[in-house]
Amino acid sequence: MKSSILLTFIFLVAGSFLFSAKPPQGKPDKEFSNDEKPRPKFPRHWGKPPLIQTKDIVDLPGNFGKGSSTLANWIKENIDNDIDKGQKPNGKDGLADKEKADPRKIEKDILDAVKEGKISKEDARKELDAIRKEMVKNGERKRPQRPQKPEISEEVKAKIDAVKELEKAMHSEIKAQVEALGKEATREEIKVTVEAFKEDNKERFEEIKEAHAAIHESLKANRPQKPERPELTEELKTKVEALHAKRKEMHEAQKELHKNLKDASKEERKEMITAFKEANKEKHEEIKAQAKEVKEDIRALVETDATRTSDL
Repeated sequence: MKSSILLTFIFLVAGSFLFSAKPPQGKPDKEFSNDEKPRPKFPRHWGKPPLIQTKDIVDLPGNFGKGSSTLANWIKENIDNDIDKGQKPNGKDGLADKEKADPRKIEKDILDAVKEGKISKEDARKELDAIRKEMVKNGERKRPQRPQKPEISEEVKAKIDAVKELEKAMHSEIKAQVEALGKEATREEIKVTVEAFKEDNKERFEEIKEAHAAIHESLKANRPQKPERPELTEELKTKVEALHAKRKEMHEAQKELHKNLKDASKEERKEMITAFKEANKEKHEEIKAQAKEVKEDIRALVETDATRTSDL
């Protein structure tokens, strides 16, 4: 009996000790940490990395840090594909050989990708900066060199300050007159007071108006002159006129097609559109090529260090 009571007592003491013991206060296991390391950014044309990956950690090729062997194999395959296609990354600016060959096309593709939501503006800006930097280096893109704005003379600054002081004084005066009417003043009473103030201070208002005009003229005279763009050569004018004529001809043909489509059935429309595209395919390609040639000729003539490419 005594032994059973003793055993019961021991179990109770041991149980209370186990349940009252505090859990260990150590640091959380790194494997279960919620801190996410920044993921490496891969070239856009690689697509998305594999979703299902192994748990191991290895050195990733291409200086992408560390990751799973699945990710490493995926990176290696993409790098090998790029090399096979002549897109080996350049060590200095990360620009591919293909992008160097036709940077304007890549530039257009990136801008289109932004519009379609395939790439973020931040990523696009980084890619465009690298491409445009290379274009500037090769003389394919001319950055505008804007003339510096001249500093405002002390005389003009004094005129500006004087006008501000006069405007401030008049504002305070008219505000005081309106407040003197009291909170119960009607809208009509306020209007009469303001109109009377304008009439009594007509000369001061004219003075402010003339001062503003004089300041504007001074600033305008001090502005740097805008660079004049050269006129198109006669050869270029002829090319542009020929291009316009071909586009007009194509436009007239399209108008005629739309006119004929109105009374046609669904099947007839489909056949007519297909036939039109086939018949005018060469003309369309010719117009496209000619437009590109004219654009490049104009760009070469018009672009200077003081003009913007976006104006073209």
